Amino acid sequence: MMKRYMLAPLIATVSVAQFLVVATDGAGGVKGNWHGTPPSTFAGRNKNFGRSSHREDLQQFTDRNSAEKLLQIRGGGTDKEQKASVSSSVFNLVNNVAGAGILTLSSGVASGTGLIPAIIICAGLAALSGHCFAIIGEACEMTGESDFKGLWKRTIGEKSAYLVDLMIAVMCLSCSVIYSGILGDVFTPLLKQAGVLDQWNGRASNIVIITSLLLLPLSLIKDLSALAFTSILGFASILYTVIFIIIRYFDGSYRLPGGKFLRDGLITTPSFERASLWGFGFKSLVLASNFGLAYIAHYNAPNFYRSLKDTSSKRFRSMVNTAFLTLTILYTATMMAGYATFGDVCKGNILLNYHPNDLLSTFGRLATGFSILFGFPLVACGARESIIGLASSFGNDALGSDKNNFFLVAGILTFVTLISCTVRDVSLVVGLTGAALGSTIVYICPPIIYSKAVALVHGADSTASRRSKVNLAMVPFGLTIGVLGCLMTIKEANLK
Repeated sequence: MMKRYMLAPLIATVSVAQFLVVATDGAGGVKGNWHGTPPSTFAGRNKNFGRSSHREDLQQFTDRNSAEKLLQIRGGGTDKEQKASVSSSVFNLVNNVAGAGILTLSSGVASGTGLIPAIIICAGLAALSGHCFAIIGEACEMTGESDFKGLWKRTIGEKSAYLVDLMIAVMCLSCSVIYSGILGDVFTPLLKQAGVLDQWNGRASNIVIITSLLLLPLSLIKDLSALAFTSILGFASILYTVIFIIIRYFDGSYRLPGGKFLRDGLITTPSFERASLWGFGFKSLVLASNFGLAYIAHYNAPNFYRSLKDTSSKRFRSMVNTAFLTLTILYTATMMAGYATFGDVCKGNILLNYHPNDLLSTFGRLATGFSILFGFPLVACGARESIIGLASSFGNDALGSDKNNFFLVAGILTFVTLISCTVRDVSLVVGLTGAALGSTIVYICPPIIYSKAVALVHGADSTASRRSKVNLAMVPFGLTIGVLGCLMTIKEANLK
């Protein structure tokens, strides 16, 4: 029965995702520009600035240093650093976005969503998330800013800029908890297979040991260029995990009633009592919450825009669409194959459903474990820098000094370890983080920043400004998804 359910969704995945991404790209605009205005030249922007009420910005854009800065942001001018091609930017963006969230998607479907609505949710949120990612790049082009905090200061105000550091700090800390928990989930069964006795192989103790011996030294590194190779390792790990999950569905190793890994009763038997093609309801918000984290990287959008070779809003949007289409395909394949294999008993980390003697699963756990292990310092660095920025906003500049680096990192890891050892099912953390924080960073902040940037450049009463406000419709959507997603995630956790 489940094989019949799988065929139509698998065939429809690419076409549905591509349609939604392209439809969102063209909505309300001309030649892919959401706000409906053709790209203007630098001189044209200065002219428009002169008609706005923010005349102090005109001077900033017309002096030579600001002009050079804008040209650097757009990929030309005096900037001599090597730029990334579209293909390499797509690769880096996919690797930046995809991570621990991919392991929770089957669990989101198991909460009570049919396979067709699950695909629509996956592709629809990819289209919206990708659009919000792209308009951040457009805001950078219009304002000349090169980071998320700079955009916030320029368009919303400097006094509230600390909120950017606060959101990124909470997000990075939450991701650190998720990564830490998955490391415990992954390496504990691997050590058991290696013959380590149970009294020396507890999940909590393993997390503490891994944190003390590996994560702490790696997280103390400030120059992370030495870990650049982990980008390839991380993507290869994700791709392997997707492939092995698909293989295990189609080879029938876990298929009822006589799959070879079900015979000894060591794993939970798959169940499909709630399986459906079209099931949809409030419980589907749990899946939407998981996607809130699975598609997030918007705080890095200015960096991707700045580093793209010959960058422009049109070229940047094309790169973003390709990356998010790739993510949609990977996520949908993993989500459907994982649920079609285990059904209603899918765990928050799908790797925990597989038999300990499954060799493909063992390699999948190992690859995922090392990928997360070497990716953890990047997340910890984000938490450290945002906490330093937050402290600086309130007058404590000393926290960022070298002498405080060890104590700050140790404090962060202590907090993360305490939470990850206490929370056994990381799907709760994923769901709450994705619903509350993910919806804010993905669906709420970008439209506000973008609409204010358009008003700043073209004038608050301009046609472009009025059209850009269409994007603000995503703000109540983000708030609704965030609140309801949190409530449903907590409810589902209480029922387990």
